[in-house]
Amino acid sequence: MDFDSMRSSEIGMFIQEAYETIPEVQSKILKAHEKYGIDIMETSNLTMFGSGEKHKGIGILEGGVDASIVSEFARSKDSIEESKAGRNTIFSNLNGRRPIAFATLKKSKLVFGPNPDYVADGIFISRGTGGEAYGHAMLDSLKGLLDDPGFLFFANVKGAMEVADLDERVRLMVDKVDSAGMVIGEQLGGLKVICLIQVNSVEMTEPMENMIRGGLAMMDMKIGKYDKLDGFLKGYLVTSTGSQIRVELEFSNPFIIKQIEKEMKKSV
Repeated sequence: MDFDSMRSSEIGMFIQEAYETIPEVQSKILKAHEKYGIDIMETSNLTMFGSGEKHKGIGILEGGVDASIVSEFARSKDSIEESKAGRNTIFSNLNGRRPIAFATLKKSKLVFGPNPDYVADGIFISRGTGGEAYGHAMLDSLKGLLDDPGFLFFANVKGAMEVADLDERVRLMVDKVDSAGMVIGEQLGGLKVICLIQVNSVEMTEPMENMIRGGLAMMDMKIGKYDKLDGFLKGYLVTSTGSQIRVELEFSNPFIIKQIEKEMKKSV
């Protein structure tokens, strides 16, 4: 997630400007920074990695992290322990339903995961020494789909299937997929979503493409029945080349901004 890109978009600028006029929101943001050392309005990007195993993964947050406050908060809690990974201190609380560990790095970075071993791996990745996480051909294709995406998702489905706990019906469908990815960003005044799906063989392309077309047609038909959703979906396109399927959706920025504005008024 590229927060800088999101903030520079039409929707992002609206949200930021709106929050700046709400004292209650400003107060909560300030308190979170003072207590935990995280300024959500200054975060630059968030990257997360996982194998597909439930509750196991690595997160890397960049920007808006005050290491001294984070460390002070961690050391104020008796339940949090300290360990070392090289010169880095890892804080961890391995009790309860959701164990967590984290470490602050230079350049305002925070690495977190379910235990110190995951965090140690995350530290290597954040320094560019965990190259395996980036070594898939589809990632290069995703990076070129939009000029400045705010969100990029990629899944090596074949690899994740080995450890992921999936419903049998879901497993039957994704068993036909090798890898998939998605980018979301602003383009020509709309919110653009582009998905790539790499199926296991050319023979599977047409059935999968037809299934996706059918699902989108049903979604479009349902949206059309509600006046409140009029203008939300500007259009969609499904194409394929060889064993890769490309799905494009475009949503209305003015519609999304209007809905966000309504929700903000409710919350305040």
